[in-house]
Order: sequence, then C-alpha cells, then structure tokens
Amino acid sequence: MPRVTRQHEQQVRERILGAALRVFGERGFHHATMQDIVRESGLSVGAIYTYFKSKDELFLAICDITVDQTLASLAVRLPAGSSIADKMAIAIGFFLDTVDAFTAIGGGPSFLVHAWAEAEQEPSVREMLVRRREQIVTVGRILLQEGIARGELPGWIDVDALATAYSALLDGLTLVGLEEGAGYRRAETERRAVAILELLLAAARTEAPPRVSVPSDPYVPAWMAQPTPDRKAS
Repeated sequence: MPRVTRQHEQQVRERILGAALRVFGERGFHHATMQDIVRESGLSVGAIYTYFKSKDELFLAICDITVDQTLASLAVRLPAGSSIADKMAIAIGFFLDTVDAFTAIGGGPSFLVHAWAEAEQEPSVREMLVRRREQIVTVGRILLQEGIARGELPGWIDVDALATAYSALLDGLTLVGLEEGAGYRRAETERRAVAILELLLAAARTEAPPRVSVPSDPYVPAWMAQPTPDRKAS
C-alpha cells in the first residue's frame, strides 16, 4: 500500500476546506450539509470524515486557518512601511485583499456574516469570533503603540478602544460591500477606510483629546414604547 505523504494530506485538507468555504458562503451554516461539501470537493465521504468529523469542526477549522495564515502573511508585509501611516495603510490594503481573495473562491464576506449569525446559538463559533477579534485587535494595538513611541501618534489616544473600533470599522466596510453587490468598488472601500486613518494621523498635531460626552438618556422609538392601558372612568 503506497505511503501517503504529509504534503498529500495537506493538499487534501486544503481541498476540503476550500470546498467547505464555498458551500458555507453560498448556503450558510445551517443549510449546508456534509453531502454538499462532498459533492463540491469531488472527494469521497470517507475522505472527508478522515480529516473532519463534523460540519462544526469544518466550519471552525476554516475560521482558524484563515485567521492564522492571514496574520502571518501580514507580518511579512508590514516591514515594508517606513512610517506608521505606511504600515496602517498596508494593513488596510491587506485586509481588503483577503476579502477579495475569499470572494474570488466563492466564500467572500458572506462566510463571516454566517459566522456572526451563528454566534448566539453556537458557543464554539462565538469563541472563534472572539479569537479572531483578539488577534486583529492585537495587530492594531501593536501598530498604535509603535506610532506613539515614534511620536507619530499622540500619547493620549485610547489604544485598545481605537484598535477594537477600527477592526469593527473594517468588518463594517465588508458589509457595505455586500449591500452594494455588483456595484462594489474596491477603491471606494479603500477611500472610506483611509478617511478615518487620515483623521487619526491629524490628531497627532493636537496636545489633548476633545471633550466628548455621550448622552445617557436612552431613545425608545414610539412604536416600541409600552402602550398605556385604557382606563375607564369610574
């Protein structure tokens, strides 16, 4: 019996993950089946279950491997930037590159949307999303801290809050891209992301942050307010 090499195993595993990504992106987590993935991959049922025991395991594996590989590739690109502005622009471009790459193979941002939709009911998916957010925010935090140390960013910025907010902004731009459909333009998404970056860099020229106070009085739409019971005159 011929010996299966590690390279062959890796190729089969990646083939399965690619097929699963396309299926999940098209059908969503609940509607997708292992049989759908078998058909999409062109492999046998036995081959699929040799590597992944369930649909849940496949879903989580896709998320974990894409985040790990993406961040490793980003780390290779960042040294090309000579300033924090350059490095943050590289990070933005790289984020959008990964979205474009996922879209090209049939997964696209819809896969991430499906993951968010499952998070409330599936603790393992929620944990994966938390890990993903932590890793992305860590990259942002490192860049911001480097910018402060080099005097390119003001020391008063809230590094953790800003890194988290910017990661959410980039995810939000992928949702805008979904809404735009065939009208999506990569250049427009870049312009929107860079506009916020430009504001951040402009803040380096201020010595203190502006005072901003968020109102605490909650707004409740009229149609959601509790109706007042009718009272009959006694």
